[in-house]
Amino acid sequence: MEAVADPVGLGIVGLGRWAGAHAAASARSETVQIVNGYSRTAETRAAFAAAHGLDRTAGSFEELLADRDVEALIVSTPNDVHAAQVVAAARAGKPVLVDKPLSVDVAEGLDLVRAVTAAGVPVGVAHHARRLAGHRAARAWIESGDAGKVRLAHGDFSNNRGAVMKRDAWHRTARGFDGGVLIQVGIHQVDVMLYLLGPVVTVNARFEYEALGREMPDAAAVTLRHASGALSVVTCSWTTPSHYRTDLLATGGNLSFRLEHRNWPSGDIDDYGELILDPADGDRGPLAVTKGDPLRDQLEELGRAARDGSPMSVDAVAGLRAVAVVEASVGSAREQGATVAIEDLVREAGGDDTEVAMVVAP
Repeated sequence: MEAVADPVGLGIVGLGRWAGAHAAASARSETVQIVNGYSRTAETRAAFAAAHGLDRTAGSFEELLADRDVEALIVSTPNDVHAAQVVAAARAGKPVLVDKPLSVDVAEGLDLVRAVTAAGVPVGVAHHARRLAGHRAARAWIESGDAGKVRLAHGDFSNNRGAVMKRDAWHRTARGFDGGVLIQVGIHQVDVMLYLLGPVVTVNARFEYEALGREMPDAAAVTLRHASGALSVVTCSWTTPSHYRTDLLATGGNLSFRLEHRNWPSGDIDDYGELILDPADGDRGPLAVTKGDPLRDQLEELGRAARDGSPMSVDAVAGLRAVAVVEASVGSAREQGATVAIEDLVREAGGDDTEVAMVVAP
């Protein structure tokens, strides 16, 4: 968006750690501005307002939605309330950007997609990892035809936040907690694989449990079979030092992206990535990228949706596809790595033929 005299007013529900990252991204923009926020406790609201220069906060979620200065909403709450809050905002006519995951399971995600489609309001999911310069350049390489056919891919996103997680953290109790590190961390790489290689048709997964109890995995390895014929593997750990990489093995060459994850929320995150191409014919070397600011960029896209109804590029269907992979992984891990078909999962959740195709078709 070009700079405007009246920035798009954004509201935010959920004023925890990641809400601060959204607020910082908004401050880097000349076209959007967070004008109001809501969290359950007055102390949290006051602290957020003081830290980010808000002149008011809302006393309830309903009050936040009723604020005419709030043209669009950021949902940054625990996973198990995402769907209800997104639907409420859409029915109030407010475009939404919701933190990942879209929902905690496929049934809830299908209901959300139906509701926001009926409301005709743009909804996006904050899978901002796909907006990293390295991933955007990787997709351009694939679409150019230079990659040939991608056969294998690997994505890893790991950090050690699980090792120091408090016992009363909502991550341990919210519905969907059995996805553990995969739904909280690895889902970023799940979405990247969907972005680069297209929909997934089957999943095989194994989980390990060490730091967080017997029901919450802190390590996961997931094999995805894509409708395109490619195979990808997503791995993640919650007890090891920060690690982020994406590798593509294609008939036209191999592409490797590495990122210094400790700068994850910063506006200059693309300065900490390295993309290396090893072509089938030619010299190995860096591939040119166009840098951006993923967190700011998705807020500005939300601003455009509020002003002219533009669709969000990472829409609710994209979010549902990632949720389906996570739910399939949980089911597969419970059966010691058994194959789970995404189509079966969607049908069991009440999806019809059109909805199955929406999730699994190329």
